[in-house]
Amino acid sequence: MIGGETVTINSTDFTCVLAEANTGKEFTEGGYEVTKRLTAVCKTSALPDGTLVKKQATARSITWRVESEDRGATFTTLQLSEDTRR
Repeated sequence: MIGGETVTINSTDFTCVLAEANTGKEFTEGGYEVTKRLTAVCKTSALPDGTLVKKQATARSITWRVESEDRGATFTTLQLSEDTRR
C-alpha cells in the first residue's frame, strides 16, 4: 500500500495509511485532559473477522485504543484514540 505504515493489533502487523492525526484539550475537574486521535485506513481483507473496537493498537510508537471502525468492501477506517490508561 503506497504510503503505508505499520499498525499492530493483537500482536499482528497491518499496513495502513495513517490519514489524519489531531490533538485536543478538554477541561476536567483536575485541569485539562489532552486527547490524541489518529485515523487509519486499512485493507479490509487484511484485517481479522470480528470487531476491533476497544482493542489495543500500536502505531507511530504510541499505544492507542480502537474507538470505532467503518468496514467497507475494500477499505476499513479505524479511529484510534491514545490509550491513557496505565
